[in-house]
Amino acid sequence: MSTLERFAPDLRGTRRETIGNDLLAGLTVAAIAVPQAIAYALVAGLPPQMGLIAAALPCAVAALFGSSPHLVTGPTNPTALVLGLSVVAPVVASTGRVPIESVLATGLLTGGMLVAFGLVGVGRVSRFLSDSVVIGFATGAGLLIALRLVPELAPGLAPSPHPGGFAPNSWPVFVDAARALTDAGPRALGLAIGVPIAVLIVRRIDRRLPGALIVLGAATLLSESLGWSRGEHALARIGDVAFQWTAPSLPHDVHFGALVGPAFALALLVTVQSVASARSVPPVGAPLQLDADRALFAQGAGNLVSSLLGGMGPRGPRPGAVPAGGGGGRSRLAALSAGVAIAIGLPFLAPLIRPIPMAALVGLVFLSGIELIRIPALRRAATTRGDAMVLIFTLLATLWVDLVQALYVGVFLSLALLIRRSGRLQITELVESGPHRFSEHAIDEQTGDTPVVLLHLEGDLNFAVAQQLSDRLADIGLHGPRVVVLRMKRVTYLDATVLESLRASVERLGDKGTRFVLCGLTPEQLEMLDGTELVDLLGDEGLVRSGERLFEGFEEALRQARHLAANETDETDRAPWRRLGEPA
Repeated sequence: MSTLERFAPDLRGTRRETIGNDLLAGLTVAAIAVPQAIAYALVAGLPPQMGLIAAALPCAVAALFGSSPHLVTGPTNPTALVLGLSVVAPVVASTGRVPIESVLATGLLTGGMLVAFGLVGVGRVSRFLSDSVVIGFATGAGLLIALRLVPELAPGLAPSPHPGGFAPNSWPVFVDAARALTDAGPRALGLAIGVPIAVLIVRRIDRRLPGALIVLGAATLLSESLGWSRGEHALARIGDVAFQWTAPSLPHDVHFGALVGPAFALALLVTVQSVASARSVPPVGAPLQLDADRALFAQGAGNLVSSLLGGMGPRGPRPGAVPAGGGGGRSRLAALSAGVAIAIGLPFLAPLIRPIPMAALVGLVFLSGIELIRIPALRRAATTRGDAMVLIFTLLATLWVDLVQALYVGVFLSLALLIRRSGRLQITELVESGPHRFSEHAIDEQTGDTPVVLLHLEGDLNFAVAQQLSDRLADIGLHGPRVVVLRMKRVTYLDATVLESLRASVERLGDKGTRFVLCGLTPEQLEMLDGTELVDLLGDEGLVRSGERLFEGFEEALRQARHLAANETDETDRAPWRRLGEPA
């Protein structure tokens, strides 16, 4: 399949008998997406219409190019927060204006990067990023998102300055939220608390219902009927939403170079979100066939269209939205129809959005932020000490420093953890625990005291473990064993550096009278060894291939070891290797 064919748009999986379900699912997803898009735009500090535009036609474009037929894309909480704090907030703080053109330029850059990521195959290597990074970042971002709009409960509240020093960057967010909760009126506070509770109740009744849309509508009707939107103590409302479809255009008067850093961080964040979300949403009635590169290409295409049409970007898979499959959809037509439905309805949404109380949006955003904090996921991500450290440092970085830097910190720690684990030599001693039975034991000070030493190697034997292997064999060689058997059955990778290290060890210990036997060798490993000096050093008796029968190669190696060690022991009826419970 050519590159053009692989990334071409299509509606695979759409059948005549499922079109009705797909269209109905699309309307359901559209109803869920509208209030989310508004909330995410406010999280980023942008006009609501930019969130709605991003959830419309760009969603349809991403569905056509996407890998998962059931995944719905659009503005997301984490990307909105990073965009708001790294691009929007600094300009607003210094000039008082919202940098619309810079936001659009950031979306274009991010979209271009994601398209490039998909074309060059970055999606396939994104699996090396630890879940601990994603969960740590999502937890910190969830806290910041939950508190992001709380100051709107007390309009006119002056933002708190950063105290400087070693104080975390998120300190003003927590201070302003606390001050707003103290100064908020009972009406605003009641809506902010009641909306998330009501949304959870609706979801408990039926998760397919657009709970956020229903509750926002009810809150708006309640506010209007009780007169809370009028008078001296009127609740703040979203207000006028200026919307009109315009021809696609490029942003102007923008310094693109200053936006490359935030755009790259956002592209990296969308990459992780895309692959993780697509894996977590299996198609209904069909096996999951995920093309991670196509998923990135689709997200990039959606970002490009969003920015050209004036919508917020970047955007990615919406983790808080019900996927199309969950709404009864059977193909990507559901996500496509959701985007088209929002696009058609946008001109009619403005008068409906205008009276929504900001306090109700505060409650909705608070809920969406808290939902990013998942205790079971935190427990899973901290299973090992290394994963726990990556999780904690990523979380602290998210709260303490700039979000873009925090994401880089998490990715760096994830790769460092991967390198550390891939550079750990997996070697154990095989000890006879019964008739024709062996068990693995950690190498200790007695390993090498017997005429024959049985060692088991496992995992990747790459250049990172070559020195460790050499040191282990040298320590064992100090005991003067007659034969060292290396079982290679579970070695998944063998590189030239390890082969050279092994050759040097065989040659060095061979000068002291120690022979080596390599067993469990696969045809690929034998082909790699063919023609090397190691073959000449070991001889035919030192190379034992893996047999068709289980442990056949290992049993042959034991016979070879007995033969080679025969001159070293007079106890022919006693195994020359270590046995459980006996001193070496």
